[in-house]
Amino acid sequence: MVKLGRRSVLGASLGLAAAGTLARPHIANAAATTVTAWWNQGFYPAEDAAFKTLVANWEKASGNKFELSLLPGQALNQKIVSALTSGDVPDLMYADNAPGQIIPQSAWDGKLLDVSDVVETQKAEYLHTALLSAKFYNNVEKKRSYYGVPFKSAVLTMDIWASLIEKAGFKMSDMPKTWDAYFDWFKPMQKVLRKSMRGVYALGYTVSTTGDDPNNLFNAFLIAYGGYGIVTPDGALHADDPKVKQAAVMALEKLTIPYKQGFVPPGAINWGDPDNNNAFHAKQCIMTPNDTTSIPVAVKSTKGWYNGEIYSGALPLGNDGKPVPSQLGVELGFIPKGAKNVAAAKEFLTYLIQPKIVGDYLKNAEGRWLPVMPGIVKQDPFWLNPKDPTIATYTRQGVITPTVPWFYVFNPAYGQVDAAHIWGVAEADIISNGMTPEKAADKALSQIKAIFAKYPIA
Repeated sequence: MVKLGRRSVLGASLGLAAAGTLARPHIANAAATTVTAWWNQGFYPAEDAAFKTLVANWEKASGNKFELSLLPGQALNQKIVSALTSGDVPDLMYADNAPGQIIPQSAWDGKLLDVSDVVETQKAEYLHTALLSAKFYNNVEKKRSYYGVPFKSAVLTMDIWASLIEKAGFKMSDMPKTWDAYFDWFKPMQKVLRKSMRGVYALGYTVSTTGDDPNNLFNAFLIAYGGYGIVTPDGALHADDPKVKQAAVMALEKLTIPYKQGFVPPGAINWGDPDNNNAFHAKQCIMTPNDTTSIPVAVKSTKGWYNGEIYSGALPLGNDGKPVPSQLGVELGFIPKGAKNVAAAKEFLTYLIQPKIVGDYLKNAEGRWLPVMPGIVKQDPFWLNPKDPTIATYTRQGVITPTVPWFYVFNPAYGQVDAAHIWGVAEADIISNGMTPEKAADKALSQIKAIFAKYPIA
């Protein structure tokens, strides 16, 4: 049985051999074990319902129990950090923000269990980027290994009110394909629309210092201007690379100047992750970059909006006309050291990542999150259905076309950069304090160097 919050279920200890049980998670066990899990609450009810169904199926198949606590993101993050600090931990954890804000640092400190045996059961099925994104450096053991099990992912999408484009006298077919021209295209629409709509803005940029969205947006612009090499796979920082610095300056300039010019809602400097969604649904902005398909999927029941008035597209091309690779945000289940029922927790994760199981779960959750296994989208027509361009475009962007890992995968220092919102503070320095993009970039890069100095990787 699954319910919100904590409950106690009496169960005997389950003994299982890792290789045998991990390979056959569908076989019920004679003795039952209770897996205690803390899990991120979904953005809308279908997500939680889909996960509860998966859990119930596992309980039935395995004979074990799953004690589930569903919590909203920020509260869950705080609870996980506190537990890892005290050592009073559950058997299994998942949080949306954990791959950047919790797992890299915890793996570095040797606080997570190696789950390579779980990943190996489906290793051949995974996207290369998904495998890279689950491997972190353990500074205690001086090695990289799998400290998370990939089961879903997301990329940054471009959500647009096609109906407002047409109302402003423009045509979606005329949308530019290259980076700067693409974002500039929306600006003149603002003036036209304000003749009949008060408080509408061209661009829904999240330029705040809270949540994931500001980091997602800045990184996309940094990569588009040639700055992906700021951290290389060996964990080294390249803050002094002129190409990286120029890309950072350009990203800061292109995100802050429109705000100062009045093309971005004034409240965007304080937006949390849900706020650009809310502003977009209220037609406060013509377009907004957003991680996952939460914006269009959340309004499926509103007649005419999904795959109609709302268009959800992929990243534009770079200014050179070449594709800009999306950073694939890979979500990971992980097991803390000190967990009491490790074998059963691994059994659940192994069940979860069976292609049929995880594919049905993500589909039943209405496609907010993408599979991390190409075979799923090739075998299930849901993902590339031409009658559902929102999901099909999203799938091609995150599963079919090339993607790259987030910077924190290579060095946990960048997780600290994201958590401290170094680039969001740089944007605030420009917007509120009158600093130039060049000086703001210098300040940010200097701070990043100081953080990286604490994380040397052999």
